[in-house]
Amino acid sequence: MNNFTMNSYEMKRDLMKFCEKISKGVSKPDKKFISDMMFGISKSGTVLISEIARSLKEEIKLNNTIERLCDNLVSFDNKEIIMNNYYQEVSKAISEEPVVLFDDSDITKIYGKKFEDLDRLVDGSSLTKEVKPGYHVCEATMLGMNEKQPISIYSEIYSSKSDGFISKNKYTLDSIDKANKIIKEKYTGVFDRGYDDNKIINYMEKSNKYFVIRMNNRRTFIFKNKKKNCYEEAVKRKGKIRMTLLFDDNVEYEVYVSHTKVVMPNNRKEYELVIVYGSSEERPLILLTNREIHSKEDVIKVVRLYFSRWRIEEYFRAKKQEYDFENMRVRSLKSINNLNMILT
Repeated sequence: MNNFTMNSYEMKRDLMKFCEKISKGVSKPDKKFISDMMFGISKSGTVLISEIARSLKEEIKLNNTIERLCDNLVSFDNKEIIMNNYYQEVSKAISEEPVVLFDDSDITKIYGKKFEDLDRLVDGSSLTKEVKPGYHVCEATMLGMNEKQPISIYSEIYSSKSDGFISKNKYTLDSIDKANKIIKEKYTGVFDRGYDDNKIINYMEKSNKYFVIRMNNRRTFIFKNKKKNCYEEAVKRKGKIRMTLLFDDNVEYEVYVSHTKVVMPNNRKEYELVIVYGSSEERPLILLTNREIHSKEDVIKVVRLYFSRWRIEEYFRAKKQEYDFENMRVRSLKSINNLNMILT
């Protein structure tokens, strides 16, 4: 019991120190709001304001605490200051070979009626790909230097029904810009097949960053001066390099990998196409990268970089399952994004 009490005390002390660092430059009421919310979320394990208020155990009526926290979520305007302080802390965890994972998620609100600009979207966690009410989430996480823990560097919740909405790509390019600002050296950006887009490939090239992007099976490249479909070419080949992939459920997959040089018709630049056979999917997995490949080890590294994107899936799952994020009850998009920032 004594050890448990000491551990709890140390955790609270470390959390308060962190709150002090990221709240530097904001008013005392805003500092108190941030520390109350972070401590409340950590203690209650949920983003429900009522449970956060209960965990604070203030000597006032519970409804008054709930009202104060909700009002602050609506009126809080120092997000930029908080995030800049946060980025200073994040920059201390940049590894020697930085990796940034870019991905989209969603928040579904099946029974929501009064949420601001509630959108219609395909539920990514649904096997039948049902269309449900909810919000889109654009996320970028950096892998930390020790245990490769995903550290969020960009997280924005948005709706295509909001005034001023331009496109999904705008949020993706904003997330790349944020990664470029935080990580000064050359990093590798890892993208799933939803990001197979000439704009994103060209933007990463323009930013002078590496990328590994999973290709759509309909993508066409120039193979030895002839324009061909990448999937049709992939099934003709056989992987010459054998490697083992280990997933979190301790299931090992023995896969075979091949690679070839291709030219993109869009910008006439040469890239490496890496093809993975025998993963959990029946079809070969096709990756495009601007990293140079000179050896077997280089090919294996590209494959491992792509599969590191499961870290961001774990991050999404932690937010949704461990902190019940989809069950949040605040209604305005500003409040939702402020709550998301504090949870991040």
